[in-house]
Order: sequence, then structure tokens, then C-alpha cells
Amino acid sequence: MMNSNFRNLLIGIVIGVGLILLLDSFNPMDQFTFKELPKPYYKILFENDDVRIVEHKLEPGESEPLHSHPPMFVYFLEDAEVWVAGPDGKSRKEILKKGQTLNPPSITHSIQNKGTSALHSLLVELKE
Repeated sequence: MMNSNFRNLLIGIVIGVGLILLLDSFNPMDQFTFKELPKPYYKILFENDDVRIVEHKLEPGESEPLHSHPPMFVYFLEDAEVWVAGPDGKSRKEILKKGQTLNPPSITHSIQNKGTSALHSLLVELKE
């Protein structure tokens, strides 16, 4: 008959190895997909499992609906004056300059271009 300490040790090892194998095969990011962006304002230039590169253009007078982005880097290609609103509906004026960069975390917003030039930028969205 097996010693109870040895049996408990063996059961612990089996459970431990099973948990290691289970957790090693589980990656919560496997469930990640980039969210769809409002058309026709966004053009996907490149996308893989880790990053999506997007051209964004919003002409004067255009508005885009509320949508979400994962963490990203943004590079502005032109000067622009826009109003940005969050999910709470509160909006703020943003004056963006050509060559300016931003690195926001995940964001949900809508944008209205009230200026006289197009909002034109490149986004590098990262898998969260």
C-alpha cells in the first residue's frame, strides 16, 4: 500500500503539471480581434496578429460615429481642428499639428471635423 504522504505528493505533482500545461496553452489574446472602424474614414494599410496600420482621413464638415481603438500610436500628416467626444457625449476642441504624435491608451470616441482642412493621420494600433 502506498504511503499517504507519497500519494499526496504524487497527486500534487499531477495536478501541478496539468495546470502548467493548461495555463501554458491558454492565451487570452487569442480571443482578440481588431474592432471594425467607421467607413469610409479609415483605410487598413496592413494588419497581422499584432498590429494594424490604418490611414485615417476626415474631410471638413464630416463626422464619424462613436467607435473604439486599442492602444495605438498616431502621426498627423496635416494640421486639423476637430471636436472629439467620448462615450459620455462631452466634447472638446483639439488643434492638431502636422508631425504631431499621440500615444493614447484604448479609446472610445467620435470625431467631427469643424475645421477647413482634412484630418489626415496614420494610426498604428496595437493588439491589447
